[in-house]
Amino acid sequence: MPFGESPSRRRHASLMAILAAVTVVTAVACDSPAETSTPHHIRWGTYLPDLMGSDISSDAGVVGVSTRANRALDLILTFNSLTDPPPVAELNRISAAGAVPILTIEPWKPDAGLQQPDYRLTRIASGTFDDALAKWAKAIADYGLPTIVRFAHEMNGNWYPWAVGVNGNTAADYRAAWIHMHDVMRANGARNAEFLWAPMTPVGGIQAFEQSFPGHDYVDYLGLDGYNWGDDGVHGWATPDYLYSDSLRRLRKLDTDSPILVAEAASADDPNPDRKAHWISQFVTLMSTTSGVDGFIWFQTNKERDWRFNSTAQSELAFRNALASIPVR
Repeated sequence: MPFGESPSRRRHASLMAILAAVTVVTAVACDSPAETSTPHHIRWGTYLPDLMGSDISSDAGVVGVSTRANRALDLILTFNSLTDPPPVAELNRISAAGAVPILTIEPWKPDAGLQQPDYRLTRIASGTFDDALAKWAKAIADYGLPTIVRFAHEMNGNWYPWAVGVNGNTAADYRAAWIHMHDVMRANGARNAEFLWAPMTPVGGIQAFEQSFPGHDYVDYLGLDGYNWGDDGVHGWATPDYLYSDSLRRLRKLDTDSPILVAEAASADDPNPDRKAHWISQFVTLMSTTSGVDGFIWFQTNKERDWRFNSTAQSELAFRNALASIPVR
């Protein structure tokens, strides 16, 4: 998520000033990814900011969110620093909910700002953090159930220490760090892990992501993050087609086989509540009718914006109806 605070940590204080200088570009027409008129089954999940603080059956917990959506969660996203202990309790709660965890592993020191040379990608690739990676791998192996690892996401932005162009990092450095991370995880027993590579949608001045792709042999899922920040955001009111369609096509050119998971998605509210409701309907339709899309994660929190799908009665109904239109396996 490129603006405001990280879900797990505070972003660098200058982020909003940087983004304010970004030139707003007009969306150009582009070929859509392979779309069909018939929806296919996709998984859905959420990021829940209080996964452990709330009771699993509370309104903000797993059961409450599933009830509002009228569909059980398939996936639950977490955010963790690389040097933090692996979230064993969170894994167990996710398992109890019948969902698959997506563990976002962020190589940085929390709250230390953007310039963190200690976490330069070359240091990850050279083995400086192998002990931490081994702990994660062993925790995942001990968990034993399918787990998705999302390492160093949104590398094509400028708001994380691991991003290309920050701390002297290059795209080649990113690829090397990712491949090393993958190999250390595998060598330490994380055979139940799959790896999700998740850039940011390159719109509104954000750099392209292709040069950072580690390669088919090291990636199990192609990811994508994108938000509609509303009329006062950098992009203005960004439709799902504007945010995702070109990026989905570009991901498919990078890798013709791997499934696609939109790892972070949400829309801001609008004074007209029907506008966000319509955005939700368009988004879910785009996901379920685009060939190769396996699922999406909704950023279910009230933070810089009220991103929740139930921020209004209209949005909640639209979300529920959209999920109901997706075939169930």
